[in-house]
Amino acid sequence: MIDPLALLLEIAKEKTKLGKWSGQPLELIKVMPNSTKGDLVETFIIEYSKELGFDVVDRTNRLGDYDAKINGMTFEIKMATEDISGNFQFNHIRYDYTYDWILCVGIAPADIIFDIWSKADLVTGKAGKLVSMGRGQNSSFKLTKQKKSLHPISEFMSEIKSLAKEK
Repeated sequence: MIDPLALLLEIAKEKTKLGKWSGQPLELIKVMPNSTKGDLVETFIIEYSKELGFDVVDRTNRLGDYDAKINGMTFEIKMATEDISGNFQFNHIRYDYTYDWILCVGIAPADIIFDIWSKADLVTGKAGKLVSMGRGQNSSFKLTKQKKSLHPISEFMSEIKSLAKEK
């Protein structure tokens, strides 16, 4: 007689297609729940910014229009994992929130990449084409970016410093 637990695990393995993620350094992130991924990346950006010597104001709660305040600038942080085509879809981008910059962090199987756009760049389309998250909905959008258009995380420090000069 078959062990039901073994059967369930066998089926789960068949249904879990990690493809290019299998055995890669960031595989764990790919299989995390989406809400956990967002929290993970927000915490990562805050802690990484502190390690780089930036002035970071910790938020006391998760409610509010922005996710992090770095060197006096407010950031909405979005995260996406690389899809099978090498693209990243950053979801639930909102115009009605108050923030200076949107920071999109892409997680590839072995790389952390990012880009930053001003809220004005989002509104004017300079950041790329925003697509509504739902038919007839105008409050939440998605932005798809190719991997080659994003920066390696090693450039994060210089990008934040250049934003401070723009402000």
